[in-house]
Amino acid sequence: MSVITAPGFTRHVGIAVIPGGAAGDHVLPGGSPLGLGDTLVSVRHVSQDLVTNADITAEFTITGSNLINNALGTVTTGNFLVVTWIEANT
Repeated sequence: MSVITAPGFTRHVGIAVIPGGAAGDHVLPGGSPLGLGDTLVSVRHVSQDLVTNADITAEFTITGSNLINNALGTVTTGNFLVVTWIEANT
């Protein structure tokens, strides 16, 4: 997990790479500052061989602290999710 700040940009941007899995809850690492008031910018589904690199952001919502969910969405088992968000309270 990483939080990025840029000159002139007043809010933090968070990035995490997490394992894919069944549709449903996906937990970000414990140190991730993802929260309910944050804005989900992007969720990318990336395969281990890098052949698949799909934007599946529309399937996801932030459902809790360090938690995103795509209950009726794409199964990403064996692959990775690259999650990007903007923190609300920075």
